[in-house]
Amino acid sequence: MALSLLAASFIAASVFAYYPLTLTVQPTTPPVVFETGSNANQNDLGPSNTIVVSIGSNSTSATVTIHPTYQRTYYRDVLRIKNNDVKAYYVWLSLESVSNSLPPGSRVSLLVGSQNITLTSLSTGAKVQVGPISGSSTLTIDIEVYIPEGSSISGASATFNLNAIYTPSSSEEPP
Repeated sequence: MALSLLAASFIAASVFAYYPLTLTVQPTTPPVVFETGSNANQNDLGPSNTIVVSIGSNSTSATVTIHPTYQRTYYRDVLRIKNNDVKAYYVWLSLESVSNSLPPGSRVSLLVGSQNITLTSLSTGAKVQVGPISGSSTLTIDIEVYIPEGSSISGASATFNLNAIYTPSSSEEPP
């Protein structure tokens, strides 16, 4: 009996049915993009430092470099997320990876609209919803850094790789 079941499973596994399916992919201009804030590429702390904000050629990637000092350093309106569409989109930020050698007790936070996201306390893979963003609207991104006084900052740095994720669906979260 077991041999006949085993034989039947091998026979069934060797049958394949093919049904046609057509998939059409038609790229569109991105409705939600990055843009520089009013303080992008302005003077930063230090003798020759600048708040560096680079936007990718299609405005779908951004890189920000800042130069904070001890205690609290606040960077207002450095980067923006802009909705160029007429309909609303739901936006998340997902922390993909972190490289952090800042002194213990340091904090790096993003303030996106009214949402405060402390990056130094998020786990990799964490997703935080930062809005719906209505049609033709903008979310402003501020950055706040706290470094405890008395700690060594020589050679210290942190890099947070994030994804901005958006969808027109209010009932689904990103995978």
